[in-house]
Amino acid sequence: MLAVVGACTPATSEPPEPDPGSTTAVPTTEPSATTLDPDPDSSIGTSTTTPATTTLDPDSTSDTTGPPIDPSVTVELITDQNRHHAEMHGGWGPHLRAPMLDDRGTPWFAYDGGPSVLDNTTIHYARRDASGWQTVASQPHTPGVQQNAAHVLRNGFIMTYAVDVAGHFLEECYFDTTDPTYAACNAIQIGGPYATPPSSNYVGAALGPAGETITWFTVVGAAGGTGQWIYTYDYGGGWNGPVVSVLPGWNDYAYVRASFRGPSEVSLLGQAYVGAYPMGEYAAGVDELSLGSPATFDTLTPPPPAGQVRSSADLWVDPRTGDTHALAHLAGTLTYHYLPAGAAWSDYSDPVATLDDLGNARFLHDGGGPLVLVGSGPAGLEARWASAGSVIDWSTASSLPVAIPAAGFEAPSAIYVMRPEYQTAPVSGLHFAVCGQYAVADEQIWYGRLEL
Repeated sequence: MLAVVGACTPATSEPPEPDPGSTTAVPTTEPSATTLDPDPDSSIGTSTTTPATTTLDPDSTSDTTGPPIDPSVTVELITDQNRHHAEMHGGWGPHLRAPMLDDRGTPWFAYDGGPSVLDNTTIHYARRDASGWQTVASQPHTPGVQQNAAHVLRNGFIMTYAVDVAGHFLEECYFDTTDPTYAACNAIQIGGPYATPPSSNYVGAALGPAGETITWFTVVGAAGGTGQWIYTYDYGGGWNGPVVSVLPGWNDYAYVRASFRGPSEVSLLGQAYVGAYPMGEYAAGVDELSLGSPATFDTLTPPPPAGQVRSSADLWVDPRTGDTHALAHLAGTLTYHYLPAGAAWSDYSDPVATLDDLGNARFLHDGGGPLVLVGSGPAGLEARWASAGSVIDWSTASSLPVAIPAAGFEAPSAIYVMRPEYQTAPVSGLHFAVCGQYAVADEQIWYGRLEL
């Protein structure tokens, strides 16, 4: 079943089975019939290729062998129907979704639908085929989902996690990429029906190298008081936990990025908030977590003169070295942090550099190649890359512009990147997506693929 009662020992991850007869607290538990997009051609985008403006030096920026190629990027429209509203950003939660490959190597992208900031009603499923990107199916969330949902592609199934604030449960939805009619949403059970506490928000999810799934949320403290961060994890036989961490004086811990250091070992970076909103202060909280244990947090240090790290931007653990690269948001710029394998954040909290020419960026990597930053700044959207393996001087990295043929993408509201945390199939290629600028083009999501 989707949610097996009781804690379990690690087991091989298997595709979920439908649960039409669930007795959980979901208002309706029969499998939801998916609906085909009435106008699939509306989500097909033309392809545009941007050549590089710099020359790749294979001796310094790539660990791969073979003749050098001219770097380029191809972009295509995924959809112009992304959830957006005057009250909200259509690019909320850039860490919650990604271009994902299924077991056949077909790209997928899941995005939200809903009429307002209080109603996230629908999951839309877009697939790329020979005709381009098409939204091929949709299914409804349970009625009480209002905020964003986290999506991963596990063994051929797109799994979606969200907090139902009306029913007080953690929702799990599944969608079979080989059979669009095989889909439903149910409440997660953890040793029986599990009720999320009041003020639960800021969901997230990630996949690990041993087939484990982790999903989490924060409980916002009352009146600016201390909150909690809660997670549960599943090796394929049922959900374990929940594991509750009392935050170190923070009101909440939101927008959490996760990257696995190894089986059951997770690195975390998120936005901490201290005090009652909007009179409090932001921080960037980090942790090296072993599944089953509560989180114990450290805080990244802003650069001098005294400033404030506003939020998390991205986190990536190099699978070859175990080193961690992190990006934190300042006001209009980023700090770059580096943690050697085996070291503690408490000894490496200071930034290596401030990236004054980038206001937003994500890490992108494929196999033995360079580490890529897809980011935006005063010069617009771009990709830059350098050899992974140690701390990186991003000011000397090779780069090329990423041109989206639509207004509002010089400073996109979200950047999404393909990484192993989002799919069980091997990552092949440098895939990313971007959501347009808030109130300008955040109903649009464009896909890009880099060739380096």
